[in-house]
Amino acid sequence: MTSLLHIDSSPRFTSVSREISAEFARTWRKNNPESAYVYRDLAAEPVPHIDDAQIAVMHRLESEGVRDLAAARNAARPGAEADSWAVAWPLVEELLAADTIVLGVPMYNFSVPSTFKAWFDRVLIAPLIADPQTGVGPLTGKKVVVASARGGAYGPNTPRHDSDHQERYLRAALGMIGLAEDITFLHAEMTKSAHVPRLAQFKDIAVASYRAALDGARTHADRC
Repeated sequence: MTSLLHIDSSPRFTSVSREISAEFARTWRKNNPESAYVYRDLAAEPVPHIDDAQIAVMHRLESEGVRDLAAARNAARPGAEADSWAVAWPLVEELLAADTIVLGVPMYNFSVPSTFKAWFDRVLIAPLIADPQTGVGPLTGKKVVVASARGGAYGPNTPRHDSDHQERYLRAALGMIGLAEDITFLHAEMTKSAHVPRLAQFKDIAVASYRAALDGARTHADRC
């Protein structure tokens, strides 16, 4: 049985990134009615930022060369470490269980929302990091779709292309845990044209980009 992990990170509950990720999930669930589906809303239920206790566990895993997931699961010491590890480990388990992952991640100030970053900092543990020699890790082979919304235009040949630290960050970060091998970005751009007067001239571009992202969500869900 296949499974889908659906994560949203926008604090706007009517956001474009949520609409695109929802379209993907809706199509995927229609095609896989008997399969498992897990939804996590990082805005409604924020993941606490990584703390000293989890970092202590992760440093110990790294210094001892622990790559075994079963050993890592029980690596926290009683007290603060165990409490902090209890926040991180369910997130890790959700990733391990999923075959397909859809991430609703808007661009905020050229990068990603802090809600997403807090989640990622929690799951970046040593046993999940892909082997630097082979590029293979426990999460390798999973399909990832990123549902993205950007207020401006950041694609190739646009004036702000070099300021796109959203897609570059996600490719690098997810690549560390073997999740960039099969990754698709669905960008809806120029979303601010709907409410910023100086960008109103780009509304047609925004509509076309939004529709293309929704079409892409349905198409890729059909392939998963």
